[in-house]
Amino acid sequence: MSTATPFFPPDPEDVVAEIERPFTLYQPALHIVPVVVDVPHAGRRYPRGFVERARLPLRSLRRSEDAFVDRLFARSVTLGAPVLVAEFPRAYLDVNREPYELDPRMFDGRLPAFANTRSMRVAGGLGTIPRIVGDGQEIYVGRIPVEEALARIERLYRPYHAGLRDLVQRTHRSFGTCIVVDAHSMPSSGLDRDGPAKPDIILGDRFGTSAAAHITDIAEAAFAKLGLSVTRNRPYAGGFITEHYGAPSSGVHTLQIEINRALYMNETTLMPNAGFAALEQAIASAMADCFARWSGWLDEFRQAAE
Repeated sequence: MSTATPFFPPDPEDVVAEIERPFTLYQPALHIVPVVVDVPHAGRRYPRGFVERARLPLRSLRRSEDAFVDRLFARSVTLGAPVLVAEFPRAYLDVNREPYELDPRMFDGRLPAFANTRSMRVAGGLGTIPRIVGDGQEIYVGRIPVEEALARIERLYRPYHAGLRDLVQRTHRSFGTCIVVDAHSMPSSGLDRDGPAKPDIILGDRFGTSAAAHITDIAEAAFAKLGLSVTRNRPYAGGFITEHYGAPSSGVHTLQIEINRALYMNETTLMPNAGFAALEQAIASAMADCFARWSGWLDEFRQAAE
C-alpha cells in the first residue's frame, strides 16, 4: 500500500506512463470523521504497451476517465477523511466491477471456470477488463492473452480492494460506523446527444440498499443548498463498490456521487474549464456539511471548508 500525506494529487505532464502502484492513499493528519472517500476511475497512467496496441487514440481512451475527480475531492483530507485514488485508468481495468466479470470473446486462452461471463456489464462491453470506452468504441484491435487479463487483476484490482477494505474496517472499528463516498464523474450527455441534459449531481445508493436514507438525504440537501441540481439513482444507482461495501444494517453505508463533467471540464480537450475552482470549493463545502451532519458536528467543518 502506498501512503502519501499531501492532499493534492500530482499532475503528470505525460499520461503515457507505467503504473508504479495500484493506488495512492492521501491520509489526514487525524482521521476524525467516520468517512472514507474512494476515487476508482480518475487514474491517468496509461501504460505505453496498452496505448500502442489499442485501436483508439489516447484521447479516445481517456473518454472513460473520471478526469480530475481526485482533485475535486482532495479537500476531504483536510476535513479529516482519507482519500483512496486508483492510479490506473478505467479503460485498462475497472475496479467498480466484480473481480472476474470477463468477456471470453476478448481473450486468447480459457478463462477460469469461476469467471462471470454473463453479466449485463460484460454484455455491454464494460466488464473488469473493458472491451469499449464510455462512448461505445472498441478498445482493442484483436484478442489479448488471458494471462495478461488475470495479471492485471492480481496486480491492480486485488490490492485496490484490499486497501479499500482495510480503510473501511479500520474506520468501522474506530467509529462504530463507516460512510464510503464513492466519487465519480459522468458525461454531460448520453450516447443520444439529443437526449435530455443530465443534472449536476446524481446520488446512487442502489435505491436505498447501500446507505441509510438519512445519509443520502443529508448529501442531497448539502448539494442542493449550493444551487446544484440533484437526482437519485437514475441512471446511476451505483456499481460493484456500492453494492459490495454498502451494508447499512452493519453500520457501513456506501454512497456513489456522480458529478456532471460539463461543470468543471471541457469534455473534448479533457482540460479543466473556468468552472473548476468554483466546483472544487462547492464540493469541499458540501463534504464539510455532510461530514458534519454524518458525524453530529457542524461549525468546525464549515470553518475548515472555507
